[in-house]
Amino acid sequence: MPLNVEVVATDGKVWSGQASTVVLRTKSGEIGLLPGHAPLLASLDDGPVTIRPLEGSELKAAAHGGFVIVDSNNVIVLAETAELASDIDVKRAQKAKDEATKSGDKEALKRAESRLTIAVG
Repeated sequence: MPLNVEVVATDGKVWSGQASTVVLRTKSGEIGLLPGHAPLLASLDDGPVTIRPLEGSELKAAAHGGFVIVDSNNVIVLAETAELASDIDVKRAQKAKDEATKSGDKEALKRAESRLTIAVG
């Protein structure tokens, strides 16, 4: 039985579909979710969400803040912001990284670096 996965950001749905696995970062560390996973509610840490859909190739998204909920083979990633790697504007992310570095904003720097890592591999 596959996982039913939804990745949702405050501005809308990022991805929805069936997957064999989901790997993401929580405040307690990186976790992998497989069908039959025990119910879970955890705070997300900034970083990649890797989804292995039943059809198509592996997807990566940059997720920042929020929660993951797992129950009965349903995985819901509720993020403050989230973008699929294919949707990340690398130039904009690099500019955000440069600005965060200059201003000393550690949280903005972490988000920009996460987006760049996911976008360029």
